[in-house]
Amino acid sequence: MRSTPIPTRCVLALLAAPLWLTGCAEGPVKPDPAKVAALQERFVLEVEPADALSPLDWREQQTAEEGPVEVSATLDSAEEEAEASDDGRAVFIGRVGGMPDPFEKGLEPNFPWRDGKTVFFLVDAATADEFTDHLAEQDEDHAANCPFCAAHAANKLSAVATVIFPDESDEAASIDARDVFGLKEGELVVVRGEPTVLGDLLVVKADGLFRRE
Repeated sequence: MRSTPIPTRCVLALLAAPLWLTGCAEGPVKPDPAKVAALQERFVLEVEPADALSPLDWREQQTAEEGPVEVSATLDSAEEEAEASDDGRAVFIGRVGGMPDPFEKGLEPNFPWRDGKTVFFLVDAATADEFTDHLAEQDEDHAANCPFCAAHAANKLSAVATVIFPDESDEAASIDARDVFGLKEGELVVVRGEPTVLGDLLVVKADGLFRRE
């Protein structure tokens, strides 16, 4: 397939565009319990989906089975063309964050979250564990001040998936993922949804979440 690279900065700006409209809110706003419950009802899975792959394994499978994944210029058209399985869906497993921010400084300042949106960043579990083991041997400020860790994380972007839980308008729901699901960084989760590759980024429009105990 034909592949057209898209700068990561442009992709993240596209995905985060709705946030520009809500950036002037003063302080945190307590989410509406009814809306939280509705999102939980829609997305929380009682049974773990089978055949989950890490973001890295999924990328390798796509390359082996389908050749290079076609990259679209916009999120909407890319999502329409994504074909990870017969119904366009795939199942992913990984940790919520668990590594230093792999993006260019300022692009995702709250990694692995996107404040005020039902979005988080899923990281290949082996990659997250590698960083956890390393950071366990360091002091508390090491991750924020270590150039080696930052450079190593930037080289691991292919191990990360941006997971978006859409609302009825097909945009990222406007409640923080931590408030909806009670997630914590480093937690192991399984996500089901429709994957798309945009530039260097793997984006999953999710329709289900299962939390591993």
